[in-house]
Amino acid sequence: MKRRKLLAWVLRLVGLTEILAFGAAIMPRAMMEDAHRRLGLGELPDTPVVNFIIRQTSFSYGLHGLALWLIAWDVVRYRPLVILTGIGYLLAGPAFIAIDYTSGMPWWWVVGDGGSCLLVGVLILWLEFGGKHRDKVS
Repeated sequence: MKRRKLLAWVLRLVGLTEILAFGAAIMPRAMMEDAHRRLGLGELPDTPVVNFIIRQTSFSYGLHGLALWLIAWDVVRYRPLVILTGIGYLLAGPAFIAIDYTSGMPWWWVVGDGGSCLLVGVLILWLEFGGKHRDKVS
């Protein structure tokens, strides 16, 4: 598979994952509380700031996922956004690791959240810049 096609599929997969976050923006509070408990995170605080952050962040992730889908349709045309996306994920990785760790999140959350960002960032930039032979247009 050519690099540009693989890059587009990576963006679509990550975008689809983020689009799923729209569900948390409208999820009933009881479902959120249950999921929070099942993840071993204890009781979900019922405060305005927590409720606002959960729903607004989920909505923002969903919008970002839609943007990734748009970018994936033409990775050549949107090349600057592809590069920005890769760099953004590379920067988000260590930031999320630090935030998650200092917030007391479980180790598997810290590794999964920040680690996946690092992996996605490296993969996007490797597909964009890596290798001796670059595809012209897919």
